[in-house]
This record gives sequence, structure tokens and C-alpha cells, in this order.
Amino acid sequence: MLTSDVTSDDGDTVAARSEGTIVGAWRDGAAYEVEFTTPVAGLATASPEQVFVQN
Repeated sequence: MLTSDVTSDDGDTVAARSEGTIVGAWRDGAAYEVEFTTPVAGLATASPEQVFVQN
């Protein structure tokens, strides 16, 4: 779940509290590539501070 808004690779805003799937980790977790289906479909890069991982 996002803790703050991020911008998708297509330029759309993905709102905080949106849930997605982490599909990649860059530089040993310095950033994550997250796939979303709602509220907008697409990929976004998020920092560790912007991602809350639920188990």
C-alpha cells in the first residue's frame, strides 16, 4: 500500500492508500517498481518510504 501519492510511468497520479504488487526492486531496495490495477492501471517507481508492505 502506498503511504503517499506517486506518479505512474504514464504520468497519472496514484493516490496514497492504493494497493499494488511489487514487481521489481532496484539497488537492493532503494526503490521499488509497483504495478497497479486501480485506481489507474500502470507501473510506478516508489521509494521505500512510500511503500507499506503488508504480509
